[in-house]
Amino acid sequence: MAKLPKFMIADDPVTDPDNEYIFHTEEPRFFAKRVEEDEEKAYIDIVHEVDNVDVFFKDAPEKKAILLEKLEEWYYSYMEWLEEDEFEEEEEDDEE
Repeated sequence: MAKLPKFMIADDPVTDPDNEYIFHTEEPRFFAKRVEEDEEKAYIDIVHEVDNVDVFFKDAPEKKAILLEKLEEWYYSYMEWLEEDEFEEEEEDDEE
């Protein structure tokens, strides 16, 4: 069986088109998403646990914070990649 990437994007355009989720495929498995409190404050937070995250990190809660920081870095890198890809497609369309 192929090894899954550590983080994967998941969306549900039919029942939840406004949200994009990040799935952490390794233990502890969970779904997270970008939460916007207002126009200036947003963060990544766990919204559904497949495995109990707090129990998994009970002896090292700082590792949970580190994992969420890595997830956030990955997500924002993904968002930058999407923007670059869209820009490149627009340039190609303009050339035709």
